[in-house]
Amino acid sequence: MIGYGVCVGPGNLFERICLPGIERVRTPGSPVFTMRNQRSLFSALEASAANSDITGLVMLHDDVELRKNPAEVAQPVFEDDSVGMLGSVGGSDTVSLAWWNEKETRRGRVTDYDKVHDYGSDRYEVHAVDDVILCVNRWTIENMRFPEGHYRGFEGLGVILATLIRAAGKRVIVQDLQDVMHHNDGRGFNGLKDWRHNELRWQREFFDLSPLERVGNHLERLTIPTIPLRLAARRLAVRAAGRAHEVSDGETGDPVIDELVGGWYRRCKRLRGRMLV
Repeated sequence: MIGYGVCVGPGNLFERICLPGIERVRTPGSPVFTMRNQRSLFSALEASAANSDITGLVMLHDDVELRKNPAEVAQPVFEDDSVGMLGSVGGSDTVSLAWWNEKETRRGRVTDYDKVHDYGSDRYEVHAVDDVILCVNRWTIENMRFPEGHYRGFEGLGVILATLIRAAGKRVIVQDLQDVMHHNDGRGFNGLKDWRHNELRWQREFFDLSPLERVGNHLERLTIPTIPLRLAARRLAVRAAGRAHEVSDGETGDPVIDELVGGWYRRCKRLRGRMLV
């Protein structure tokens, strides 16, 4: 039996978009777990582990509409015991939770509200996946855990979970999950502070950092509360420069956030080739 775990944010996206799609495709009796108030999607793993009838779990954001059952793709993939997770899009050799910046290694396919991200519809092994939708098998449900507060919220956890699974000796795969529609209509990140916290923590845990770099990482962590002010200042500067009409040419749906995340990514490139997994 396949379960479904949904990260539910503020608003009515879950009731309006996500839940009707799940009800359309799920087998009667398949459980639906909801994580609210920015609780990590990993709480769905804990809930699933308590039910021995659950053989796999589909984890998704509340702005994702399922038009076909991703389990139809996932079940044949998980017949290979070496695989621990399946996503729709991802990449390799990433040094940031902004995996999409590794343009040469992007693989998979997913449909956004206004475009298709198509990097190939075949089955690919990758290092990182986007957490818009993730499928995991029973092994991952039983073996992947985080201490409370280790990582926060929803953002970037697909990359982190992929790293943990690879560190445990399992493979991570992406493949077109058949008519998954991501209704991310330019809203950008819902939790940018959590995203940055998670990236810095992930880099401390899985990269070969020098003592000086570790100090810098911790100092950067102290600046996370200022992110909303930095974004506000950038928005004022954009308006003052007459650029308020600009639209996102990146993955976040917000050109100001694209600029900030892109700057973090460029700084992260110094970590190339230093991942411990």
